[in-house]
Amino acid sequence: MNTAELRSYLITNNLRDVPDWDLIKNTYNAETIEVNGQTVYIFNLSFDMAYTPIEDNIVVFQSVPSSVVPMHIHQYIELIYVYQGKCTVVMQTGEINMNEGGIIIIDKQTPHTLKGISDSDIIIDIKLKHDYLTSGFLSRFTKKSAISHFLIDSLIDTRRANNYLHFPLENGSNIIEIMQNIMCEYFDRDFCSTDMIDSYLFILFTELIRNSNSMTSIEAGNISQKDSIIIEFLRYIEKNYRDCTLTEIAAHYKYHPNYISAMLKRATGKSFKELLQIERLNKAVIYLSNSDLPIPDIAEEVGYSSLSFFFKKFKEVYSQTPNQYRENKHKRK
Repeated sequence: MNTAELRSYLITNNLRDVPDWDLIKNTYNAETIEVNGQTVYIFNLSFDMAYTPIEDNIVVFQSVPSSVVPMHIHQYIELIYVYQGKCTVVMQTGEINMNEGGIIIIDKQTPHTLKGISDSDIIIDIKLKHDYLTSGFLSRFTKKSAISHFLIDSLIDTRRANNYLHFPLENGSNIIEIMQNIMCEYFDRDFCSTDMIDSYLFILFTELIRNSNSMTSIEAGNISQKDSIIIEFLRYIEKNYRDCTLTEIAAHYKYHPNYISAMLKRATGKSFKELLQIERLNKAVIYLSNSDLPIPDIAEEVGYSSLSFFFKKFKEVYSQTPNQYRENKHKRK
């Protein structure tokens, strides 16, 4: 299935009969609970496009226009993507208006429903039994750069506070192509489609981390000015890691060095020197993994004048020497 075939498929699916949710919830004995004085259904079953229960860990579903689904919760993460048009996500804390290209990720046990889906709107719902936004999963990013580490912590904190993450992305973002690839693999299964979808999801969340600046929530509002400044500081370190100093950053942004040092420590939990080490060692790992450059040359290239100090810091982070790291990488290849 290519993207043109996908669009045709989704448009056709929008013409499906409106489901009888009363029949579905009665057939499968959907229970209710009271949440903040409101009746909320427990929907822990996942359905295919024919409304047959399925046990897949990843389920991609297309919402039917004009269908009415009551406020509900479930035990899995839900990702709602506006492929075309718009919709409104109703939470107990308020309503979130979503436009084309936008994504919202709703946490487990969070009451919500959708409304305002017209015949021209195409809304995609992905149910994820595996939580792709746990600190364990996201820790795969943390050694990539100081920026990703900071953004990941921000995402986790925001999700913990608000129970959802809203990315009002524009149509020009890379998310569109990633989502199309996921849907093409899901709706037209082929060899290793499950593995492909899992890989695309990893790429999707990587891209969302990159787009964390656009993330909003009713309680948190737009990313704060202070967070934006922190990201600017981290970008400067990432770009000038070889010979970056706190004094240079202070001069560049016209702040006192002590102020920048305190802001970085408060926001990331790491000192300026620790953040600098992250960037230098990250670049060293790239050289070790993808080149035969001698290790002393690598140490000098990434900003270390002392080879012994480079070895010491590398082993502190990776629990092995640069030589061992390179050997293990080559064995795995």
